[in-house]
Amino acid sequence: MIAGMETDVLDVHGIRRQEGSVGLVIFERDDILLRHRPQLADHTLGDIDTEFLAMLQDMRELSVRFGFIWRHTTFPYNRGTGIGSARLTQLLDDLLKVSGASPDFWMETTHFLGPGQPPGWPGASELDVILKLAEWYEVDPTMTVLVRKGEFYHYSAATPAFTEILYQRLNAGSSRESDRRASLDWVKTKIKHALKLL
Repeated sequence: MIAGMETDVLDVHGIRRQEGSVGLVIFERDDILLRHRPQLADHTLGDIDTEFLAMLQDMRELSVRFGFIWRHTTFPYNRGTGIGSARLTQLLDDLLKVSGASPDFWMETTHFLGPGQPPGWPGASELDVILKLAEWYEVDPTMTVLVRKGEFYHYSAATPAFTEILYQRLNAGSSRESDRRASLDWVKTKIKHALKLL
């Protein structure tokens, strides 16, 4: 594993450091690391998916470079949630550090519900952030994996070199623990194949 470089706190939209050295795995944070919450409800540390955390610990032991992106869905005139989002990111980052699953990055993306992006808006689209992460870490697109919850956008047509994995997260109340573990094992195997670790 590459020795961790000094943490680069970009702004309220993200953190970047270097913990791993193999490939680049980009996870959607919401509904993968964090359990689903009703719309407008705040996330708490109790929402962390502990089975997924165990998989991240395995990824860290393999020196896989990974991190999280999430969407800040907003109207262009509503920019009042950045501080809360930054605080949640720091709390999650601290928790994963002490759990032996410190990520390489946390990056916020912006999805606008209004008509167009106003000039000078600092937010970046999800695809912009993915491309920037690959550039920052000097990772070949063929060694970049996107793990999504199976909704919203698909980038494989525009960026065919990326590997996309659609993770259908199983709710604790509607599935046996063995099924949840099997789903995560499937994701981990797909990541290892994509990064030529198998």
